[in-house]
Amino acid sequence: MGIFRELVQRNLHPTTFNDLSRKKIEKVVQSRVLQFYSANRNIGNYLPVLGIHEMLDSKLDVWNIHKSPVDWDFVHSNYSEVIVGGAGLLHSVFEKFWTDLEANCKLPITIWGIGVCLPIKEESKGVSKKIVKSIFARSKLSNVRDELTRDFYELDSSTSISICPTLVHISHNYDVSRKDSRIKQVLHSSHIDLEPEGSGQEIRNSIEESGYKYQMTQNVESESLSLNSILRKYQKSDAVLTTRLHGAIIAYSFKRPYLALSFDPKIEAFVDLCGAGQCISDLAQISERFTKLDTQTDENYKIELDKALAFGQLVKASLA
Repeated sequence: MGIFRELVQRNLHPTTFNDLSRKKIEKVVQSRVLQFYSANRNIGNYLPVLGIHEMLDSKLDVWNIHKSPVDWDFVHSNYSEVIVGGAGLLHSVFEKFWTDLEANCKLPITIWGIGVCLPIKEESKGVSKKIVKSIFARSKLSNVRDELTRDFYELDSSTSISICPTLVHISHNYDVSRKDSRIKQVLHSSHIDLEPEGSGQEIRNSIEESGYKYQMTQNVESESLSLNSILRKYQKSDAVLTTRLHGAIIAYSFKRPYLALSFDPKIEAFVDLCGAGQCISDLAQISERFTKLDTQTDENYKIELDKALAFGQLVKASLA
């Protein structure tokens, strides 16, 4: 992994994949398996894709599920199988894609590392259960990122549960060792659309008044801010305060303790699954809880990493 790690950490450019859903490119097929993913510059969408490609030791062609309906004639003519994963691809915004997939995909399907999103502010709650259950029932292999997703869709025991593939990418390409046990700098992983109006400044004040240096990220990549640059912010921090699920996942992957201010039960589901952090219900708890953060053991970290890798080995074997 040494050479690949060096290349990843030198990368100062926005993440790119061979995305064949783009209309203005000539479609050049580079793999025999196509992966459906979400592309909106949120690194929580890109990190699972990078982890999946590493586990398969192959850079798959991808199709952005925002671009639906899919060109199924092209897909069926050029690919032998499809993968759907990872990230929150069961958010209700993707209903059109899942309806299209259920009705028109004739290829074997693998579901990998996805989850439901149930934001408190939104009335619509996830993709249709009937459609999701139908697709999972016909899938070769299926894996979700938490028990919340499994239980919400009443999926059977053939669906495995393991941490997001993000953990694989970060653990294989970055130094995840803690600098020391003291908290000096806190990174605020902010989801502005979920946080109550004006709470960003209150969060910053609480962190600084507790004696910590404040840093912030929105986990959104741009021409001037690469995925690697964002991950470096986590690596350089001693703890994380997050309102994003992937803030917690990345903190865990770097072995940083975290506080999760939850506006979507998916964050609580992650804390329940993996631990090493705490959920809080209001901003007044920030100062008190930073002094009582959970820590994760290397043993627990290895267990979660091994679970993620084990599903990757299953998929790789099924594609061979």
